[in-house]
Amino acid sequence: MKQPSFEELETLASQDPAAFEALRAELIEDCIRSAGPASERRLRGLQFVIDSRRQLARTPLKALIEIQAMMHDSLQRLNLALQSGSTSERASGRVVHPKWSWSLVRSGDKRSRPSSVAHREGENA
Repeated sequence: MKQPSFEELETLASQDPAAFEALRAELIEDCIRSAGPASERRLRGLQFVIDSRRQLARTPLKALIEIQAMMHDSLQRLNLALQSGSTSERASGRVVHPKWSWSLVRSGDKRSRPSSVAHREGENA
């Protein structure tokens, strides 16, 4: 499918939000399929997380900020992996929650967790 220009997307979003969402979903699906079978499962999982964040956010701005934070954290983890010479983050066995500070989680400091997460886990924030 041909990628529409920003102006076309902007016009569609303002004039017909439902059609914009349908086109957005179609473009995302095309992108996932074109990535190949080796990446498809991971991309579908990532898109699920993004869609969930969008639905749970109270405002579009909040959704944008949360998704932007996810991207920033991912780039930060990639940068750390590249600097350390690690070829795979999975090799370390560490799973990092997107809202936790990478440096503090890596050191095992539980204070880096959001207070809502710490509270649910029975910890003192």
